[in-house]
Amino acid sequence: MRLAPPLALAALAALAALAALAGAAPLDPAGAYFERHCMECHDDETAKGGLSLEALDAAAVAGADLEGWRMVRDAIRHGEMPPADEPQPGAAETGAVLAWLREGFVAGQWPGALANPKFEEAAFGNYIDHDALFGERRDRVYPSPPRLWRVRPDIYQTVVPRLGERIGGLANGLSYAGGSDFKDYSTAYFIDEASVAPLLGNAKRVAGALVGEHGKDRALRELGGEGAIGAEAVGEAVGEAVEAAFRRVLGRAPTEAEAVAHAALFESASAAGGRAVGARTMVAAVLMHPEFLFRSELGEGVPDVFGRVRLAPREIVFALSFALADAPVADFFAAAERGGLADSAGVAAAVRRQLEGERRDLGKNPRLLAFFREYFGYTAATEVFKDAPPGGEHDPARLVADLEMTLCEIVLEDREVLRRLLTTREFYVDTSYGRKAQADELVRRGGEKRDMYHTAFSLPRDWRWSAHLQPVRFPEGDRAGVLTHPAWLAAWSGNFDNHPVQRGRWVRTHLLGGAVPDVPIGVDARVPEHEGVSFRERLRGATEAAECWRCHRDMDPLGVAFERYDHYGRYQVLDAAQPVDASARVDRTPEAALHREFSGPAEMMDFLAGQEYVEQVFTRHAFRFFLGRNETPGDANALQDAHRAYREAGGSFMALVVSLLSSDSFLLRAAPESSNTKEP
Repeated sequence: MRLAPPLALAALAALAALAALAGAAPLDPAGAYFERHCMECHDDETAKGGLSLEALDAAAVAGADLEGWRMVRDAIRHGEMPPADEPQPGAAETGAVLAWLREGFVAGQWPGALANPKFEEAAFGNYIDHDALFGERRDRVYPSPPRLWRVRPDIYQTVVPRLGERIGGLANGLSYAGGSDFKDYSTAYFIDEASVAPLLGNAKRVAGALVGEHGKDRALRELGGEGAIGAEAVGEAVGEAVEAAFRRVLGRAPTEAEAVAHAALFESASAAGGRAVGARTMVAAVLMHPEFLFRSELGEGVPDVFGRVRLAPREIVFALSFALADAPVADFFAAAERGGLADSAGVAAAVRRQLEGERRDLGKNPRLLAFFREYFGYTAATEVFKDAPPGGEHDPARLVADLEMTLCEIVLEDREVLRRLLTTREFYVDTSYGRKAQADELVRRGGEKRDMYHTAFSLPRDWRWSAHLQPVRFPEGDRAGVLTHPAWLAAWSGNFDNHPVQRGRWVRTHLLGGAVPDVPIGVDARVPEHEGVSFRERLRGATEAAECWRCHRDMDPLGVAFERYDHYGRYQVLDAAQPVDASARVDRTPEAALHREFSGPAEMMDFLAGQEYVEQVFTRHAFRFFLGRNETPGDANALQDAHRAYREAGGSFMALVVSLLSSDSFLLRAAPESSNTKEP
């Protein structure tokens, strides 16, 4: 696209077409802005910083040229371009071009009209425009299209062994993708040839158990057994066995077509190998049914005036069950049978009952705990190998258990959850996961501890604890929330050093809603060793080059706050014999009110924990986890309702979850062939 003088007519036509598509103001001012302030350095010939505006397609702001246009947007938004020694645009001129860019981004982010596949990937959830989600109230929710969602490994490994007795050692036919983002995303997985072989092997093993002599269902046991079945009774026995298999595996009766097909499969297999082989083959086929391996969220019934359909009652049952558990939940089935899931209020009541029943022990709800594990990423501490420090111990499993006890107590109290998780100065030290009363009893029974594990918290070597000292309250400024706990610090560290880049990236993405590219291929990301030089200074030297600082400026000023601790998570005042500089800076966000400097991590956490914007970013992450997809502008009302529910209930995470799982975003889908997934 050529914008150098004279402005190419084709370029202006493309810009005008995009403006018309996005409903933006006429684009002549935007074209004039680029011409006046950008093209001297960013045409094809010059392309400073590797950016040529001539190479960017104005009709692909959210499409193929997304990353380039994001670079342009950020440079303008943060006052980096034009350079300070060049003529500066006025506020109105800058505002106009930023508004044009924003309209282009948002236009490609609507459900059913996504302009870029990145918008569906967990790693790019923060690419969705925050103001489009929380800046205005829309007339309704514009739901996502229908979907099939491969069951996560935890569901498969929980449900399959329960189908029969003595079934163990099943192969792992399903897996999670790597990375530090939420794992159970509906668009991230499929079942390929490599998955089919172990899944089919499992199906054969389970089928053999179900039709064997110890099988739980009489119809299956008799069909696969050695006892005689009269010729006139075989058809009836096969029919009963097919229905028994469907009810045990899928929780429903077969359709007429399914009954006929599976009976025919039995006949074919038994003719070749006998009745037992036929029975096993038929049951194995049910275990390979798409309905068993995928979650169906297609919706049913007549679309409403907006082209939306509600999930079927059975789909709602499984959607709720697998949002909160790794197996179908009987209470949701019961609620559906009595019509209790017919509207959002009924769904909210059923979810609330389920959560209240598990409030006493978060360990009984693996999904709630899994959210915080995946959100904070602290369990990775067990994957970062470290030698024990001199005179101390490093036991990452105990660190994780201690943090989870602190976390669970805060979540179960369900009061100002995010703020307390980010700012608490009270941590359990060297105790087992469970409720406080259980931990205190464990402490009383355990006697005096004599190892040096507690030194991970920078407690004195001769420190001794008892029940009344748990949780330990640390001095103000010493520790402040999960991000200053040794488990989190060790998880986001290297084997031998701190990792302020990873820590800063976490703050940028999980609290500030920003996005940072991955390390470019071929870049040596190691910080060189220099004796007598602090890690902060070594990092600065390694990233100060312009091509590095372009990304590191979004991470390092945040992550260096945690230099207050060493890579084991111990509080430190010296690094390389120099006083530790733990000052930090928040900038480069869409919210100017967040921009300020801090003396250390505790001050930064205290400030961020009280910001509404940070709560909204947290709400977005909860949405992704429980709905298994990225949010879109069509989900704005659901997100706003969830955040409001959280606030009005005094910072209740349970209220936030109830709101999300009873929202139109959760319960509705765009009807096939509907044009109403995108805002008119």
